[in-house]
Amino acid sequence: MKKEEKMQICYTKAKEYLIEITPLELQGEELRKYFNIEKTFKTKSDILYGLLGSLQNGNRMPNVIGLWNENRRDIFEQILYQYDAESILQQYDADSLYEEFCANFNVKNKDSKNNLWMRYSKSIISASKFISGFETAVDFDNFISSFSNNRLSSVAAPLILEKEVFGLGFTLACDFLKEMGYSQYPKPDVHIKDIFSSFGLCEDNDYEAYKAVIEMANICNDTPYNVDKVFWLIGSGKFYLHDVNIGGNKKDFINKVQNIFLGEI
Repeated sequence: MKKEEKMQICYTKAKEYLIEITPLELQGEELRKYFNIEKTFKTKSDILYGLLGSLQNGNRMPNVIGLWNENRRDIFEQILYQYDAESILQQYDADSLYEEFCANFNVKNKDSKNNLWMRYSKSIISASKFISGFETAVDFDNFISSFSNNRLSSVAAPLILEKEVFGLGFTLACDFLKEMGYSQYPKPDVHIKDIFSSFGLCEDNDYEAYKAVIEMANICNDTPYNVDKVFWLIGSGKFYLHDVNIGGNKKDFINKVQNIFLGEI
C-alpha cells in the first residue's frame, strides 16, 4: 500500500473513530468547536501571554507554575505588567523576576539549579526580548506568515523560535504557533509520534512527525491543525472546552487501524 493511500485511510478512520468515542452530548456542533481555529491575538501582550502559556506546557510545569490557574491570574498580571514585554524588561532580569515569584508564590527548593520557577523566569525574560523586537502584533503576524509559502519553509518559524526563546524547544514552538491560530502548524507531541510511527508514516521523532502531519493534511485536503486535533483528542481523550476527560484511546485506535492495514478486517 502506498504511503498516500495509507494516510488517507488513517485520517478517514481517525475521524470516524473520534465520533465513535465522543460522548453524545459533545457530538455535532460541540465537537466542531475544537476545529478550524482562527487567529487568537490582537496585541503583543496577547502574543506574549500565549508564548508564556506554551513555555509552561513542558513536563510538570503546568502544575507548578499554573499560569492559567484562576487563583493566580491577577498575581501574574500584576507581576508581568499585563504581559507587556517592554515593561517586563525595564523592571526585571531573570534573577529579580525569580525573586518576585518567590515573594508571591510557594516556591520549593529555591536554591536548586533545576528549579522550575528559575527556569521559567529565564524563559519569560527571553520571550519578552523576542516579542519586544516587533513594533506591533501585525509585524509579528507578517513575520510568521513570511514562512508560509510551502511546507518546507514553514518549519523555519518554529526553528527560529526554538533558538530565540530559552526553554521553548521545537515542539512547544509548534504548540505556541498552533494555539495562536496558525493552522498550518501541528504540534508533534507523543500522541502524534506514537500513532504515525506505529503505521510507518514517519520515524519516531519530532521533526519527522511534524512533516508527516503536514503531508497528511495536504493529501486529505485539511489543515495541519485539524489533523493534529483529531489525533490529539483520540490520544488524550481530553475534551478541554467542555471539561470532559474520557481517557486516552490511542492503543485501541492503533490496533483497529493496524488490522485494516493487515487485511484482517
